[in-house]
Amino acid sequence: MKNKTKFLLVAASMSAGKSSLINALLGNELLPAGNEATTTKIARISAGFKTKPNAKAYSDSGSIVESSKAICGEQIKVWNSSDEISAFDVVIPYSGSEQHSMLSEYTLIDTPGANNSRDGRHKEQFIKAIKDYPESPILYVLNATQLGTTDDAEIIRTIRENNPKQPVIFALNKVDALDEEKGETAKHYVSLARKYLEDIGYKKAKIIPLMAQSALIAKKLLNQGELMRTERNILVAELARFREKPFHFNNAAAVPQVMKKKVRRKLVKIKKGKTIAMSEKELNTFVDYTGLTMLNALIMREA
Repeated sequence: MKNKTKFLLVAASMSAGKSSLINALLGNELLPAGNEATTTKIARISAGFKTKPNAKAYSDSGSIVESSKAICGEQIKVWNSSDEISAFDVVIPYSGSEQHSMLSEYTLIDTPGANNSRDGRHKEQFIKAIKDYPESPILYVLNATQLGTTDDAEIIRTIRENNPKQPVIFALNKVDALDEEKGETAKHYVSLARKYLEDIGYKKAKIIPLMAQSALIAKKLLNQGELMRTERNILVAELARFREKPFHFNNAAAVPQVMKKKVRRKLVKIKKGKTIAMSEKELNTFVDYTGLTMLNALIMREA
């Protein structure tokens, strides 16, 4: 694979939605997602200009074990479960769209969970990734419904112990699963996350509330993909909340005010009812609302 100058490491504990977030950044369901350890190898994912999809799997020694031109979640599952494979590269065609822009500059490094008690090699691979890319930012995915776990603390401390100066961006995923009627607002949970991270050693952490699954569903529809019934139901429900409270998650983000204002300008049109429901324009603005656009901007700012 042709080396790029910028890399982004993506890390999380199990079931935080890391694969869903990477898929949302990609705009398609490349990585298998689930409530189990779906990432067991180092995966390097990039977008190439004027290229066809391709992938290569490598052994511990760096030799190519397998290659493929038909990239799919099932193939990656097989590679993740193979003892012969330690890492793999995936190249997807760059679409040229605004929602795909970050991938033109970055290679995403998907890392296995360092807290997996069943396989100590996962932590070894994670530490190796930190040391291999010491100046690259880390995108750490927190699960809003399981905030403050010892697993997260263990992984985050591993990052600090191995490279305390490595920049870390925090995505507070699954905020759409919070029960606002019980006071579980995104703003409150961002505050809780900030306090939790301060206790671990990250002062004034940058935290973006995120709905990775909803962002992925919207981008699938924008790319003329077929939605399952459950996906369509999720999108319809979240679009209704979006139209009612378009600034909700943007206001809650713990990022520089100038970044929030830039996204807010896009959301104002929804508040004024000037966008046609389920139109391309509304779906693109909905992606802004999910936190994905601000996350893109913060990643590019931190590099």
